[in-house]
Amino acid sequence: MASTRVRTPLVSVIVRMHDDAATVQRALESVLAQGLDSFEVIVVDCASTDRSADIAGKLAERDIRFDCLHSDSPSASAAFNLALAHARGTYVAFLDGASWFAPRALGDALDLMQDGYLDLLLLGVSVDTPKHDGSISSKELVEPTQVFVTQHEFRSNAWHLFEAGQMGVVSGKLFSRLRIDGLGLRFDESTCGELGFMARYVRDVERVGVLGAVAVHMPPIEEPVLSQGDYAVLPARCERHFELMLDLYHHWGLDGDPVSMDVIRNRYLERVVACIGSVCSPACDLPPEEKHRIVVDLIGSENVRTAASATKKPRSVIVSAMSIPIKAQNVKLAMGGAAVVARLFGAGAGLPFSLDRRS
Repeated sequence: MASTRVRTPLVSVIVRMHDDAATVQRALESVLAQGLDSFEVIVVDCASTDRSADIAGKLAERDIRFDCLHSDSPSASAAFNLALAHARGTYVAFLDGASWFAPRALGDALDLMQDGYLDLLLLGVSVDTPKHDGSISSKELVEPTQVFVTQHEFRSNAWHLFEAGQMGVVSGKLFSRLRIDGLGLRFDESTCGELGFMARYVRDVERVGVLGAVAVHMPPIEEPVLSQGDYAVLPARCERHFELMLDLYHHWGLDGDPVSMDVIRNRYLERVVACIGSVCSPACDLPPEEKHRIVVDLIGSENVRTAASATKKPRSVIVSAMSIPIKAQNVKLAMGGAAVVARLFGAGAGLPFSLDRRS
């Protein structure tokens, strides 16, 4: 199908879906509703067991601008890499099968991207959570429309964008495919998945913009189903995330900036506490001695102790409380506190993210 298309599309919309039969039709139709003249949609089905592939396939049969690919792995990294190998657009946007674009928002984003000669555009996001009464509770992650015309201006403001949750994942952004290809960027779960991709993309980025309106609606990130092996690598994963951010800010010459460092330490602590909560939750069926060993590794690193001591004001009450046993290296108290939180609210409760399912 793709071989019959000659014209280079303005934008490639990459849609990754896994068992999204209930929502993927809305996601794909939201791209059609943008009213764009030049686009392509690359849908990657990640080993779905429902009708997701059939739904996307029927749309692709009717519209040559849609391609459907299949991955045997549920990994988002594998899906995104597969799609990038087929993408032809000048710009690239990523979307989950459970998310959708607000009407005309992608067109507005492309206008700003082109008019500002931008390398990256951050879009406003609405995290929509269904309530028991059928209504929707929405949390908007929207910053004012602005363009950072120099590297220094962007880097000086990046801490705020990270704190607002707009920099860690690829959804809700427009990328330059020329820059992706020029840097040889691909997704690698061993180097923090989406966060690693974002860190490499912005490392020496020039012009970055922000679209101050909700452009993408998405559900909250769900708790992943972890295997015993997944739990065992949580400490190493936390360290990789933290060291990745430290390296980025060192490259930017901002590792001495107290505001930036406090944001990095805060999010690092949030991730560590979320991991402790996951290990200590009823869903984790590891033997008690194995849980104890993992928590020892989580709170025993020098990075964790320094972060717990140096962070001025944790953004979460839960993290603030958990900082006490972390600083004291009291494994029993840390596990007890995390177990209570996990039973009452679920692992990662009260945090801006828990265990990122795609990293």
